[in-house]
Amino acid sequence: MGQVPVARWAAVPAATAAAFGAGALVTCGPAAAAAGWWSLAGLALAGLVALLTALSLADLVAHSCLTGVSAHVRTRLGVLPGRLAGVLDIGGRVVAAAAVAGAAGRYLWPAEPKIAAVGALVAVGAVGVGGVELSGPSRWVVVAVTIITVAAFVVVGLSIAPVETATAAAGTPGADDPTGILTAAGVFSVGFLVGGPAAPRARLGLITVGAIAVGYAFVDFTALRQLGGPRLALSPTPLRDLLFAADGGSVDLFLTVGLVVAALVGVRTFLSAAADGITDFAEAGELPAAAATHRHLITAIAAAAVTLMTDPATAVTVAATLLLGATAFLNSAARTLTRAQRSTWLPTGCCGLVLSVVVGANISTGSLVIAVVVMAVGAGLCTVRVRRLRQGAGG
Repeated sequence: MGQVPVARWAAVPAATAAAFGAGALVTCGPAAAAAGWWSLAGLALAGLVALLTALSLADLVAHSCLTGVSAHVRTRLGVLPGRLAGVLDIGGRVVAAAAVAGAAGRYLWPAEPKIAAVGALVAVGAVGVGGVELSGPSRWVVVAVTIITVAAFVVVGLSIAPVETATAAAGTPGADDPTGILTAAGVFSVGFLVGGPAAPRARLGLITVGAIAVGYAFVDFTALRQLGGPRLALSPTPLRDLLFAADGGSVDLFLTVGLVVAALVGVRTFLSAAADGITDFAEAGELPAAAATHRHLITAIAAAAVTLMTDPATAVTVAATLLLGATAFLNSAARTLTRAQRSTWLPTGCCGLVLSVVVGANISTGSLVIAVVVMAVGAGLCTVRVRRLRQGAGG
């Protein structure tokens, strides 16, 4: 009995480490490009969306044994909404894994970042196919390395006064632009949603979201202070540039290794969640049983393809739109709960639904179009399969 709370609390630092690894490499640059210093407001908005979604998920889990996004939506809203939510969730996690791997590749092998990114995905995919899981002590080592790395970046970045930079002209990447807050919020949402909407307990969800928000705030503030919006927006390796700008080049290797380790954990978390979504679809008859058997291989290959086709900044905006679409469906499912079934007086489902739609739809027109296409194609293929199965059963 006493071990259950310990296991639950252990999920908080693990989820936070995965979020730092996934988000630290890919969120600061695109968020700064969209809003400059206003990206900090976008971070707060992303945290609010994640918090509302965490409470919605906790309330849904409290009344069922389900854990997956599509399963909750299918049960509460019907088969088609569940199908759409599942496609968005799986697609978003695959694209997010590609974005993180692509960013990590730039740190690992600047001359050939795509090769390094694909190599990282192959390694993570092999771990998934082999069924290798981190043991308890190994997980805590990764958590400790991640926290030390992030803390070291922040300390080094704040220890030296930044060089004065020219003010960016309005309309240029990195300029202080409040109209880019929604885009920045969408980008930061990828880090908050790395392992799912949050822990399936209200208190753990609150603490996890809060820890991620504080960590991101320190990293983003430090990067903006040391590099400025324009330089941060244009840098392919902003955290490395931050380190050298703060005269911390001597510890570059140590801190880069820590970041890459955390990034690989983030990639693994994204792909594992996508693989779980495929399993849920297979159990529901939406996909062949073979898809569940080869789920880790499928997600790794798909992420590698995305990595080769696009850059991390583009991939992270597409991933954000897809994931926020999935959270919109999840919050919509939570709207069916009565006041007596909710853990708070706040209608988190309604509020989370509105904010998820507003943020997700305003990240960029291109990412919205891609999300609609992915949703339509994925749901269409699943629908065709289900109809064929019904026809075969009827025949």
